[in-house]
Amino acid sequence: MAIGRVRVSTMARPAAALLIDADNLSPEVADKAIADLLARGFLITVLRAYGSPETLSAARDVLQKHAARVVVNQGRGTTDAALVIDAMDLLHAGGLPPTVAIGSSDGDFAPLAVRLRESGREVLCYAQGHKADLDVLQRVYAEVVSLSPRGSARAAAPVAAPIAALQAPPSPARKSARKTTARKAPPPPPAPAPASDPASIVWSLLEDMPGFLEGESLELNTVVKMLRDAKVMTKSTSAPSFFRKLDLPIELSPARAPNKLRRLDGVD
Repeated sequence: MAIGRVRVSTMARPAAALLIDADNLSPEVADKAIADLLARGFLITVLRAYGSPETLSAARDVLQKHAARVVVNQGRGTTDAALVIDAMDLLHAGGLPPTVAIGSSDGDFAPLAVRLRESGREVLCYAQGHKADLDVLQRVYAEVVSLSPRGSARAAAPVAAPIAALQAPPSPARKSARKTTARKAPPPPPAPAPASDPASIVWSLLEDMPGFLEGESLELNTVVKMLRDAKVMTKSTSAPSFFRKLDLPIELSPARAPNKLRRLDGVD
């Protein structure tokens, strides 16, 4: 009588968890974070996304593709708390694997990262490019992976040379070499000036927010927090006056005490 054999793999993949702040990461960046964990050989046993109904709806295709569990917040400013509570519940229930990744550029999760590290977990961070609070993140995470959404001009922008290096006087040796070659080589073309128009910078940041390009209404407090984290809006500036000066094609609603922002141009 033939005896069947069950093949047991000796190359089991290590498990990892990924908790995504969908109010902070765009769907494209969340997709890249998942792909990066898989490329590292991890089996993602816990995959959850937290956010408002609007941001989770904008990320629906990505979240469905990876069978992520979604957790809807309880109103403005509650996404971070929902993620932290869920992480601690998983920790105490023994549901967190040895590697935990947090998908957020926000330094507010630093205490959570420290607590998970104390439990023996390796804690990674997936941050979205220019939004990242790197000074805080690099202190508390084992690794910070900075990602950018597709089509972002900022992702392809070259790093500008330090001003001191551009203004430093040439050494005597360079001066003599320049005299002998100045007539032979044409001068280099001037470097393009970096974009410094405040309206263009703000618009680029808004384009990275899930649902903005589709004309969806965004939570105004989420937008303001993003702009303040990016150092383009001060804490003392009110949102209506800030956007009024920029004269961008956006709408704040309701008019008397606005709490929503949406794009006006190019939306049917």
